Amino acid sequence: MTDSSCSSEATALDSAAHWEVTKEIMRKLVTLIAALSLALAMLAIQPGAANAATVVGRINGGGTSVMTDLPPGMNATSFGFDATLFSDGSARGHFDCVDQMGDVPGYPGNIFGAITSWSRNPDGTVSLYVTDAKLVVFGSGLVVSGGLPFTVTIQTFGGAGVGHWTLDVPGLASPFNGGPICQELMTSGQVAVRWN
Repeated sequence: MTDSSCSSEATALDSAAHWEVTKEIMRKLVTLIAALSLALAMLAIQPGAANAATVVGRINGGGTSVMTDLPPGMNATSFGFDATLFSDGSARGHFDCVDQMGDVPGYPGNIFGAITSWSRNPDGTVSLYVTDAKLVVFGSGLVVSGGLPFTVTIQTFGGAGVGHWTLDVPGLASPFNGGPICQELMTSGQVAVRWN
């Protein structure tokens, strides 16, 4: 065996050993990067304790009511809603109100949407805000397929003859008394609140 053939074999062995060491380092590096990426992703999805909104209450209700601003004898309103209230003023829930046929023109219809925020007002009432409501007006066929804001304010929690709430659409007042477009007194069902 000549010196050059020994030198070639040694270089080949050194190269193979070097390649094995390099592969091992690369494998460990890829594993480390994957582990760090997973750890960062897990931290990113965790809400910060100082910024986390907590649940402060829940309001729900449903039943029938009559509009107190309309002439006597108008048909009932059927409604239902459920809202989870958070400490940062946000809310999660849904509101649906159906004014039945037989009411004065322009009233019969269905307005509904997601409740996205809330407030407790200085007068003790609670307001629930919907920013992207939909409206279907019975009879005329008018459909507003989104983007309609409205506010539901609960003046009094309770059942028939006690529970009172209003639905206010900005720029649309009651033609009978200038107040919110819907002013409702419960005739069946209940509106309840549970504060944490």
